[in-house]
Amino acid sequence: MNLIGKPEIMKEVNSSIIERLIYKHGPLSKPKLARMTNLSMPTVNKIVDDLEKKGLIASVGLCSKGAGRKAILYQLNKDYGCIISLYYFWGNYLCKLVDMGGNTLFEEKYRLDNTTSETALLSTFHAIDEMVSRATGKIIAIGVGVPGAVLSDGKLFAIPKVKVWEGFNLKEALSARYSANIYIENDVNLATMGYYLKNFSDELDDIAYIYAGNGMGSGIIINKKFYRGATNFSGEFGFMAPLSGESPQYNYTIEGGYLEKKLIPLIKNGNGDGEKYGKDDKDVLINYFTAIAANYIAIINPAAIVFGGEVFDEAFIEEIRLRLNRYSPINSILVFDGENNKMGIEGLILACMDNIISNIEWVQTAGV
Repeated sequence: MNLIGKPEIMKEVNSSIIERLIYKHGPLSKPKLARMTNLSMPTVNKIVDDLEKKGLIASVGLCSKGAGRKAILYQLNKDYGCIISLYYFWGNYLCKLVDMGGNTLFEEKYRLDNTTSETALLSTFHAIDEMVSRATGKIIAIGVGVPGAVLSDGKLFAIPKVKVWEGFNLKEALSARYSANIYIENDVNLATMGYYLKNFSDELDDIAYIYAGNGMGSGIIINKKFYRGATNFSGEFGFMAPLSGESPQYNYTIEGGYLEKKLIPLIKNGNGDGEKYGKDDKDVLINYFTAIAANYIAIINPAAIVFGGEVFDEAFIEEIRLRLNRYSPINSILVFDGENNKMGIEGLILACMDNIISNIEWVQTAGV
């Protein structure tokens, strides 16, 4: 995009860059921001002063390093507003209310009633309203992590855990009720981004995150950018089809995918708390997920594959590691994420924050 001759756009871009730097690396001084951005001091002064007037950033003291006059340090203003995050997990919303500094103000679990599309929406409203009632300031953003794919306009699809919302525009429904930035994202995508930003963003460019438990799905990061595919459907490995040449026995677009229909019955963990599976089922699952990992390596060759969800544990991943070399000459790092739900809601909070402070889409700029 050619920005020459478009000063207003350049101003927004420069402001967005400075916001992001303060958010990720603050507290920072104006001279430090000028060096990091190669912008002139007058430009940085104007942008920082405008952001401070808006209340988005606040001064937090003076720089302790160097001789001479000390520069003022700026960081994100935690009192600017609050963020509400609802993350779907085993039929419930894990909800968290945080300030702009990421400090937790309140957290609770609320049931999602998916009897009908209306009851699902009403229970979502209820969870949000409960969080609103405990907010210490205005609500800046509301984020929802859902167990399905999300189109760019907010419509949901391939969401078998909440079938009544197939084709439903959740973003539109929430925007009509709440005057806040609404962010809707797939739950596994959020777990992927949360895990990546916490553990790998400084050292690895490419990872795949595979979830299996109450459903199946994965997230893919390539060259530090989240890969969605043409219609936001990338990573839905539960829809992988058999290579045997057999004809489809069901309409898998409705049933939830061939591979998911094949594997979910082997998992006996109905509520996330009981015994996972029998010994024979475990061996079958290990073989399947070893083959899945080999296919990911063959197609996208990630530096690491992270396994999250109730199916997996350290011993399960070790068995995959031992069997994988029979399929692939390339060894990716294999990791077990035992905090899938925690990574998901943390990823959602980060996404909401990034949407607030930037005009650049979060999942396309994870490596910035």
